[in-house]
Amino acid sequence: MLVWLWRLALVLLLLGLAAAAVTQWRFTHYAPADPAVAPDAAALAYFKEDYAASRADFLARGDALAARFAGVQRFAVPVAARDGTAGLFVDGLYVPAQHERKRLLILSSAVHGVEGGTGSAVQRMAMQELLTPEALADTGVLLLHAMNPWGFARSRRFTEANVDLNRNASDSPALYRTVNSGYPLVDPLINPATPASLGDWRHRLFLWRSIAMIAQHGMPVLRQAVLQGQYSVPKGIYYGGQALEPQLAALAPLLKPLLDAYPLSMTIDLHTGYGARGVLHVFPNPPEQPAVKQGLETVFAGYPINWGSGKDFYTVTGDVTGWIGSLRSGGLHLPAVFEFGTLDSQTTLGSVKSLHITVLENQGFQHGWASPEDEAAVQRDYREMFYPSSPAWRTQVIHDSRALLQRVLVQLAQVAQVMTPRATPQRP
Repeated sequence: MLVWLWRLALVLLLLGLAAAAVTQWRFTHYAPADPAVAPDAAALAYFKEDYAASRADFLARGDALAARFAGVQRFAVPVAARDGTAGLFVDGLYVPAQHERKRLLILSSAVHGVEGGTGSAVQRMAMQELLTPEALADTGVLLLHAMNPWGFARSRRFTEANVDLNRNASDSPALYRTVNSGYPLVDPLINPATPASLGDWRHRLFLWRSIAMIAQHGMPVLRQAVLQGQYSVPKGIYYGGQALEPQLAALAPLLKPLLDAYPLSMTIDLHTGYGARGVLHVFPNPPEQPAVKQGLETVFAGYPINWGSGKDFYTVTGDVTGWIGSLRSGGLHLPAVFEFGTLDSQTTLGSVKSLHITVLENQGFQHGWASPEDEAAVQRDYREMFYPSSPAWRTQVIHDSRALLQRVLVQLAQVAQVMTPRATPQRP
């Protein structure tokens, strides 16, 4: 009888190991399906493969707009880099409303640097196709290209100081004293302090370690703890810094007079990564002001809005769109994010896979790599997660962005009914 019990235990152990191996293989090779759309050469032409090429095309298209429209203003905020990376700028292009200044639409890219390839492509599509005399009659447009140019150039999400700009933006120093109470819970999982190795047991078992934490605490709690932002671990992921980053501080006095020239403004920050692959998610933090919520619902009428309070999404502290609105002297500002999903990260498996790639990339950047092969593999996966090379994915991004931005330009005119009263705006 004892022999049979040992044999049964051995069989169960082998079955468990086999199941674990199959699940780990699936986790390692996880890749959601691309959108079912035929590649469009015209859409794909907007995508460039690095920061320098994206910036050059942005500046050239800015020249063309300056030749077509009156009063175009441009600025370039230099961003210094300790590692010697040269030619880094946050570029601004402002095309004022040509007849009456009723509203201002702001499109920003590369707040998370590595995501800038897609954001820049969408901006340049808008410059080419959407900025028509009709659209600009009473709507001004401000394009902020490469808010984090160092991260764009170096294919990192964060700044050279490891600061996440979308957890850093605030007009109050109180932000940097914010305590993310859930972060210590996940810190041992997401911030290992040794050279990054794909063969390390912690990474081989990352899926199972994550599942154990999810089973104990629940996915919403862990997602919020990881992604909200934190201000206590400078080498950790989603670090928001200890003060406003220099390029944001330099942008503030440039943005304020443009915002104050219009009674209504809206910022759409362009991101990639979170959500269903190939889907354009509209993703704002839950607004405190009823007028803001009503305004966003008006602008995106008929299109789903993924409020950060939803079960598959999260809220952040120190977001750029809210900070831009805080620069206004009055009036109404509508903050929103376009998030182009890449790894189906609203699902458990996709979420854990996305986190694992982020953890490995940050571990390698902070503590070095166990081998050149590990570095190459992780950096390839990291770039692919935030800037997919798939022609179908890129085509879907342009098609959906074009359609939704056209709708925004029309619907923004309908928001006047929910605006708060203010004084007549002054021209900058």
